[in-house]
Order: sequence, then C-alpha cells, then structure tokens
Amino acid sequence: MDVLTARLLLLVSIISTCRTAASAIRRCEDTLVTPLPYSAFTSSSVYGSKYGAGYAKLNRNQGAGGWSPLQSDQYQWLQIDMGSKKQVVAIETQGRYSSPDFSTRFRLLYSDTKNNWRPYLQDGNIWSFKGNTNSEDVTRHQLEHAILARYIRFVPLDWNREGRIGVRLELYGCSHWADVISFDGIGIVSYRFKSKKIKVARDVISLKFKTQARDGVLLHGEGQQGDYITLELRRATLQLSINLGSSHYGSIQGHTSVSSGSLLDDGYWHSVLIERYRRNVNFTLDHHTQRFRTNGEFDHLDLDLEISFGGLPESTKLSSGGRENFVGCMEGITYNGENITSLVRRKRVDTSSFRNLTFSCSESNSFPVFFNSTSFLQLP
Repeated sequence: MDVLTARLLLLVSIISTCRTAASAIRRCEDTLVTPLPYSAFTSSSVYGSKYGAGYAKLNRNQGAGGWSPLQSDQYQWLQIDMGSKKQVVAIETQGRYSSPDFSTRFRLLYSDTKNNWRPYLQDGNIWSFKGNTNSEDVTRHQLEHAILARYIRFVPLDWNREGRIGVRLELYGCSHWADVISFDGIGIVSYRFKSKKIKVARDVISLKFKTQARDGVLLHGEGQQGDYITLELRRATLQLSINLGSSHYGSIQGHTSVSSGSLLDDGYWHSVLIERYRRNVNFTLDHHTQRFRTNGEFDHLDLDLEISFGGLPESTKLSSGGRENFVGCMEGITYNGENITSLVRRKRVDTSSFRNLTFSCSESNSFPVFFNSTSFLQLP
C-alpha cells in the first residue's frame, strides 16, 4: 500500500468516526411527548373537558387545541409521565390552537417519584424560560444540561393578558439507562489496581449520588507515601480532599481540601466530576465547577492496591476518625476510563462486604421541604 493510499484511508476513517459521533449525538433527539397516551398527562385543573392536559401536544388541534387550566395564575401546572426515566435535552412550546391563549414565561420541574420535585437550574439559579409571543409559532429551548427524570412539570409564570394560559409542547431526548448501586452504610465497592501501586498524573472520576444522610464517604484511595484522595459528605456539603505528597521535612504540606454545595441530603440526584492534571483540578458538582491547584510540590497521585466507593476499607477505618460509610444510591461511577458500576454488575470487582447487593434505588416515603427567610408553615 503506497503512502497516498494510506493517508486517504486514514482520512476516510477520521471522517467516518466524526460522522458516527455526530450521529450518536443526534440520536438523543427523539420526540418524547407525541407518542404518549392521553392518560400520561395530568394538570392542576382544566378549563373544560376539551381543554384537558392530554391535548397539549405540539402542532395538534384535537379537543380545544391545547391545555388550559380553570384559572390563569402561577399555581397551575401541566404534568407529563414519560413512562420511564428519560434524558431530556430540549423543549418546544406553542399556545392553544387558533386562540389568544399562550404562556410568555414558564418554569420546568422534574421528578422520579411525583412527590419530590426539583426545579431546572441554570447558572446556579432556578431558571425561567421565555415562552411564546402568539399561539402558533414554535419556541424552542435547548437545555444547557440535560434533565434526567421520568416526570416533567410545565409551570406557567406569565401569559397573554388578552387571553389565558394555553399550552402545547414537545420534549426531545432519549431513554436513559444506567447501573444503580444501593449502599447500606456497610458494603463498599473495592476496585483493585492491576499492579499493587499506581502513580498517575491525570485522573477523571465521575458519579451521580442521592442520599438523605448528612455524612458519608463516597470514594477513597491512599498510598503508603501519604498520598490520598477522598470525596465525602460532611454535614450535607461535598468535600474533596487531595494530597499528592508532602516534603520529607514537613516544611511543605500537600493536603488540599475544597467544599461544594449544601443541603445535599435532599434525596435528589447530584452529579460529580473530578478532573485532575498534575496539580490542576476541576471539581464539578451539578454543573458548577471550581478550579484550584493542589498544595505542595508534587504532581503525581501515588495509590496502593485499590480505590473504594461507598466508604473506607477496613484497613483504613481505624485511622479515619470514625468517618461514616455512604448510605444512599450511586450510578454511573467511572474511574479513569473504567465503568465501575458495570464491573460490579459483571462481578469483576470486590463487593464481598455487602450483605445484600442490589441494583435498584428505593424511594423514601418522606421528602424534604426547604424554607427561605419569608416562608412559614401553618398547621390547623
């Protein structure tokens, strides 16, 4: 094979790979609302039988041409049950067909249970979307980060004052599947290294967790030279601690600790991403990233034997100061390219400390309620 032919084949291979990757991205653009039955839609109220929630499908004119509630105020909502957990990446909205009824501003809530709702956040704030300017033109919003949930609530915040609230909509995305592991505060997942010791300049660790416990170790690894990495909840705040090594004479300490978030014992899913290259670290919680440099003069992380998820190994607990293991659920655990949750399901890692290893996440019958400075609860 001559050099020119080899280069052409390489170019074709690169183009094919790029097209495959682009196709994979486009595939998460399925219509999620259109295929649903009428019974998948519920609402706070309806203006009449022909204005029911099940008529709120984009570009349809069945019934009265969309959903309208009995009253037009900020206490109304339209709820969609997508049947299973989905990844939602975009939303399109219209007003009620051939009418002056449309929403000009709205909010999205999501849930896996219908009891515990979370608002869609962007830039760290509860996000309000711009709605429609008439009843027929479609307004589209590509979500900055995807929603992972089974239930979606559309909450109108404002509407055309010459009409009333009127909605038709479509959600775009795809099915979401991930291995979930339930942690009981006793069992831990131990990922053993192929060699007894590793020395790495780069780490990429990701996972999602949800819990109603204030404290617990999510991951931990350490080495005999004093290096360690620990991710844990402390008083419902996430804390990342890293030590790439201290000087032999103790004049330069390598311990670095950074905290993020609050009230993380709320029973919602939270996503974590840790990216380290030498002393530079990106620590991301729920799409909010902190960037920092570790203390000390070393830039490799030296770990021995294993890294554990869900708690501390027995050999470490005696010197840990009584830190608690994690109680709750984790999914999508990856460590430097290894899908840990998949390895657990295939019995390729040590899970012998679990009394009963389950790949599901039970839902609590209780759910948290948070109050701001002006909120109150009145009992009869």
